[in-house]
Parts: sequence; structure tokens; C-alpha cells
Amino acid sequence: MNRTRRILVVDDESSIRCLLSDVLSDRGFEVTQASDGQESLDQMEKNDFDLVITDIQMPRLDGISMLMKMDAAGRKEKVIVMTANPFEQRLSDNRPARVITRLLKPFQIKSFLDIVIAATANGTNSAIIEHQ
Repeated sequence: MNRTRRILVVDDESSIRCLLSDVLSDRGFEVTQASDGQESLDQMEKNDFDLVITDIQMPRLDGISMLMKMDAAGRKEKVIVMTANPFEQRLSDNRPARVITRLLKPFQIKSFLDIVIAATANGTNSAIIEHQ
């Protein structure tokens, strides 16, 4: 029997967080929200997740710094990165293995769901899912 997949959605824009959380919850995922990288790390101390979906540009602790802290803590969650900046180079220059794709905002919800479903499928490793 398949267990419910746990997803952490991290974005400082509450409308995006809520929209993605609602879409994922409607598909049967268990979703937790965080408004920045620090809040997401706090959530990860309490819970394990199958997937983290995070924005890059956030106050307090941005997505790149969050990924670096996840590496330092030995976290193993797969990550989907969202960015509105098509020229964001910080991720391209040193892409952690757990980052499976980068979504450029705005994106289509169907494409988003296809990527999330592929990332959380049984037996899926951390291979990069191509999508730009």
C-alpha cells in the first residue's frame, strides 16, 4: 500500500503558497507550508518530507542558503526550485544533487503537477527532471 507523500511548500508569497498547497492537497499529498528558508528548516527539524518545493528569493533566509543548510544537516529530501528570475545563476553554478528541476514562474499548474507526481513516484531517484 502506498503511503501519503509529504511535501513542504516554501514561498514568501502567501498566495503562491496557498495555491500550490491547495492543488497538492486536492491530489492527495500531505502539505506543510513555510514562508521562508528559516521556517522551512524549522519544519524539517520536526518532520521528514519526500519533496521540498521552494522559491529562491525570500526574506530572512533565501532558497540557496536554505539548500546549503540542508546539505550541512545531511537532509535527503528531493527539491524543486521555483524562480521568477530566468537569469538566476546561483543554482546553475552549484546545483545540489537533490534539486531535480527548476520551474520558471509563472508556470502551468498541469506541468507543475506532472513534475511533482514524477518526483514523488515510488522508486524515483534524484535524477534531474528536465523542465525550464
